[in-house]
Amino acid sequence: MTQTDSTSPAAPPSSAPPAFLKTRRITLVDLAYGQSLDLLRLGLESRVARHILDAPLNTLAEIVGLIEHAQRIALERPGLGIWYATGAHGEFIGIFSLVPSTEVGAVEIGTRLLPRFWGRGYALEGGVALCEHAFAHLGLPALIGLCTPENRSVPPLLQRLGFQPEGTTVQYGRPALRFGLPRERWTGPRRRQTAA
Repeated sequence: MTQTDSTSPAAPPSSAPPAFLKTRRITLVDLAYGQSLDLLRLGLESRVARHILDAPLNTLAEIVGLIEHAQRIALERPGLGIWYATGAHGEFIGIFSLVPSTEVGAVEIGTRLLPRFWGRGYALEGGVALCEHAFAHLGLPALIGLCTPENRSVPPLLQRLGFQPEGTTVQYGRPALRFGLPRERWTGPRRRQTAA
């Protein structure tokens, strides 16, 4: 056993929020005001904005509203939230969420990634971690996933997580495709479907 010399300098305290969840390449932390410019950059990215169902994030005031909303969720529903995601090298990649849905009793899984991180498996990796958290740690009975009908990336992603199509719905006044995953059907990620 090694003892530390009391005269050695201590490591400086970290100002970063503690990790909520870690995967091989992703670290999720609670949203904080110091992340506002990264969140605004994500909100202003037109390739991301055209696929969202809820309110846009075009101003710092809207970012502050998102952070306050995430803080309320964390207080009212521990284990749920909206998290700031960094990659293996500490770079901001986007946000992940487990939030109460507008449907009473439902919890919705979601992600928004900066386009340069699309197609690299981050959404699947984070989705697997959030499904595992939702079912194994929170004991949720089911999750839902929603996306715009024009979004061609999210349905295959949700299906790889085990979600099944459940028709259409309306989210914040916009049409949406609805997918559901009951806890008993969660078995981890499925193999990618290949064209015949």
